[in-house]
Formats: sequence, structure tokens, C-alpha cells
Amino acid sequence: MKQKSLYIQAAEQISIQAPLSEQWIEEPVCYDEASLVKAQNPSFRDYMAANEARRMGNIMKRALVTALKVLGETGISHPDAIMTGTSLGSLDYTERFLDSIVENNEEAVSPTYFMQSTHNTVGSALAIYTKTHGYNTTYSHGGISFDLTLLDAWMQMQLGKISTALVGGHDEMTEQYFCLLQKVGYVGVDGMVPCGEVAMSMMLNTSDAVEHLCELASLTICFRPSHEKLQSQLKEMLAKADMTLADISAVMTGVNGHPDNDQMYRQTVEALFADKPLLHYKHLFGENYTVSGLGLYACAHLLKKNVIPSFLYDSEQRVDTLKSILLLNQTKEGDVSMILLKKA
Repeated sequence: MKQKSLYIQAAEQISIQAPLSEQWIEEPVCYDEASLVKAQNPSFRDYMAANEARRMGNIMKRALVTALKVLGETGISHPDAIMTGTSLGSLDYTERFLDSIVENNEEAVSPTYFMQSTHNTVGSALAIYTKTHGYNTTYSHGGISFDLTLLDAWMQMQLGKISTALVGGHDEMTEQYFCLLQKVGYVGVDGMVPCGEVAMSMMLNTSDAVEHLCELASLTICFRPSHEKLQSQLKEMLAKADMTLADISAVMTGVNGHPDNDQMYRQTVEALFADKPLLHYKHLFGENYTVSGLGLYACAHLLKKNVIPSFLYDSEQRVDTLKSILLLNQTKEGDVSMILLKKA
């Protein structure tokens, strides 16, 4: 069966960069000394009533605002599917619920924090607010959560079950949880990028008649592969997209300044992409479980604007003609995803 062409019609973010904006391409905000940086929130009142905002946690408000912005840009009020990737879910409300149990000696507590603490709260809130009753799913698989969400949307569209999908990656960070991650050496290491927060929503569409950012040419996810297995998967993925390795203009990696993490990426790059220009993005958006969603968002907008700022390069090689970008995401457990985007 011939592979269908899919398109990223629009994508918006709320992160440690200026929210709902591509200002980071020309005027990025730098956080050289910080270890934990909270997301820059937009004015939520511009998108929802004040009484509604008070009942929502930050992760829900950010997810809803980015989604509403995307829906407004595309003119699609009710997508065929809503798919959400989140590793930690409503972490802030989960901690508040647990704290209230302790403070009230495990007796009766307010149910509000509990009701909004589950991982699928974000996806269900989006469906309720937009009155969308189609396919709705949430993936919570650590550093590969967003990638699996995108893969689900890809497969559903290839099977012809849906033609539009609101896909998002959303995670927040609290000081308590940051301290735990710092103790185990996941974040907060000297020379590492800061830990950030993520809210990214995008619209996938099978129609090439609409204005879009770029084409989602292909993707693959491998469970702890060897370099030989990864090379085989890469060739297969490129073949399905009628492309070869020579057609890849640049590779976007998730290097973040952590020695173990960067060494893992360097080994993969040396094995598969030794002669390719390398890009990186986590020095702009921070480290987070679903930050690969922001990597995809960044690649899509770079292809649309046909520009790569100098501060995104992570190698001496430079891109001559920007036609495509391969986003490489690796988890500390060794799982790998490769997402191929190209100019439409």
C-alpha cells in the first residue's frame, strides 16, 4: 500500500521561550545559569473565562490555549481525533492531592485535585472544551510519550480512519519533582541545559490543499536498537518516503549537556549521520520528558521559514539548501525515534 502524505498544518507552543510565538528564531531567551525554568504563560483570559481558568491547573490551561490557537489558525473546530502525549500528567495537582491527604490525616479531602491529577485529564478537557467526540487517547511512556502519540496519529491516517488530528505534547515540572530528578542525576548536572516545561499542540492533515508548515514524510520508533538495527530501520523509513540518506539536509538531535545523554547521541550520529549538519534545540527549550514535541515544532517552523539560525547548529557543517530535517530522539533507556520532515 502506497504511503499517504501527511502535513503539519499548524503548530503552537508555550515553553520557556516567548509563548505562542516564533520569536525564538530571531530573539531567543537564554538561561545560562538556571537549573529549573518555568514556562512563560500567555494571558489565559484572552482564551477562556476567568472562572474557568481558576478551576484548571497550568498544564491544562497551556494545553487548551495552544490547542485553541491551532484550531483557530486552521479553521478546524472539531478534528477527527485528539491525541496527547504526557509523561507526568497534571503533576502539580497530583502533588497537591497527596499533600492534602497528609495534611488532613487521610480523612475527607477535596476531590478537585484528584479529578484533575490523572494523565488523561488533558485530552479529555480538550475534547470537552471543543465539543469533539472522536478518537481520543493519551500516551504516558516517559521520554518517548510524544513520539508514540505521533506514531498513533500516523497509523490512523495511513489506515484512512481519520484525516485530521490534534496532536500535543504537554508536561509541567514542580520544584519537588525537580529535586528528585536532580538527585538521580537526570537534570541539574553541571553544564546541562535547564529543566523546562512543555505545551505544544499541532494539527495534522492528510489534505495537501490546505496551507501548512511542512510535510510529515515518515517516522519510526525502535525499542533499544543496535546501530545495525537502527540503520536498517532508517533505510526502510526513507524508502517508504521515496528518499535516500543524501536527501536529508540536517539532523536535529536532543543533546542537552548531560555527558551520558550527549555521548549516546554522538555514537548514533557517528554511526549513521557522520557527514550531516547537526542541529540542536534543548538549549532553547530546556529538558523535559516530552520536549521532543518542541523539537518537532521547531523543525516544522524552520522548514516553513526556510532558515536555520546560527545558534541552532551543533557541528561545523552547514546546510546548503534546506529541504528536509530528521529529528532524532533517544531516551536514557535506549529507545529511539526518527521523525522525517520535508518541505512540501
